[in-house]
Amino acid sequence: MGSRRKIVTAVVLVGLVSALAGCSEKMTVNGGTSSSGPTTTQPTTSVTSSPSPVPTTPVATSTPQATASVKPSPAPTPPSFSTSADAKKAIESRAQEVMAALKEKNLSKLAGLVHPQKGVQFSPYSYIHTATDIQVQGSNLATLWASSSLTHWGTFDGSGDPIDLTMPNYWAKFVYNANFAAAPQISYNTIIGKGNMINNVFSVYPTSSYITVEYHFPGFDPQYQGMDWTSLRLVFEYTGSQWYVVAIVHDQHTM
Repeated sequence: MGSRRKIVTAVVLVGLVSALAGCSEKMTVNGGTSSSGPTTTQPTTSVTSSPSPVPTTPVATSTPQATASVKPSPAPTPPSFSTSADAKKAIESRAQEVMAALKEKNLSKLAGLVHPQKGVQFSPYSYIHTATDIQVQGSNLATLWASSSLTHWGTFDGSGDPIDLTMPNYWAKFVYNANFAAAPQISYNTIIGKGNMINNVFSVYPTSSYITVEYHFPGFDPQYQGMDWTSLRLVFEYTGSQWYVVAIVHDQHTM
C-alpha cells in the first residue's frame, strides 16, 4: 500500500514538472505574456523616439541665365563743332532763320525756333544772370509782345536803374538795336565784342554743349573810336534732332 502511494506521487510529480517545463517554453522573452498556441521567437527591435521631420522648402539655386542687357537708346548727338569752322557748318543756316525772325519781328516764326522746353532767355548785357534774366516760352512770345504791361528785364549799366520796359521797347534797345542781319562780323563760339563787364556766356552755356553765334558791329561813328560797338549773341542747344535758340544776349560798351 505504501509502495503504491509512492508510485502515484512520483507520477504526479513527473507530470507537474513536465507541465511547468511546457509553460516555461511558451513564455515570451523580455517579460511577454504566455500564449496557448505554438509560438515563434521574434527578434526584438529597439525603437528610439525622434521628433517628426519638419518639412523643408527646397532652396532655389541660382542658375546663370543668358539675359540680354537692355540699355536706353542713346540721345542724339549734335554734329561736331569742336572748332569755329565746325560750329559754323552746324549752325549757320539755323542762325540765319532766327536772325530773320528777329529782324522781321516775326514772333510766330521765332516761337518755332525757340527751345521747346527751356524757352529763350533774354539778357541785356554780357553778364548773364541765370536767376533773374527773363525767360520766355515760345508760345508766350506773342502774348508778351502784345502786352502793355512793363516787364523788369534787369538794371541799366552805370545808373543801376531798373530796365522796366514793354517787350517792343526792350526789343528796340536790347535785341535788334542794329541791323544784325547785315553785321560785318560774325563769329562762332568766339567772342568779338569785349567791354568792362564780365562775359560769362561760355560759363553758362559751355561750347561742349552749346553754340554761340555773335553778330558784331565794331562801331558806327568814328568820333567814338569804336566805343559805340554792339553785339548780339544767339545761343543754340541741340535737342532731339534740331538746334534751338535758348538765349538772346545783347552786348555793348559798358561803364
